[in-house]
Amino acid sequence: MAVSNTTDPESTTIAVVTIRIPCGAEGDLVTDAEKRLSRPETIDDVTIDELDSIEPQLSATLITVEITVRWATAIGEEEIRDRLAGVSGLESVRRIA
Repeated sequence: MAVSNTTDPESTTIAVVTIRIPCGAEGDLVTDAEKRLSRPETIDDVTIDELDSIEPQLSATLITVEITVRWATAIGEEEIRDRLAGVSGLESVRRIA
């Protein structure tokens, strides 16, 4: 469910997601995750608020992060999930608030 801020025409969604970051990626895990989450044209802006967990794997690291996503218009939870599904390496969406 998108949460609207009456002082800002944009809508904001807070979510907890797990994303796979390949070994050898440039920069740190959080920076790389933020870049990946910001790539799809359907996502206006993403900020990582909190790193919840790190799970090293053989060829990648899975990280779970709390994110704030800003949308140009209010959208429903199903559309949020669809837009996040376009993120390279996204493993799961654990929570949308």
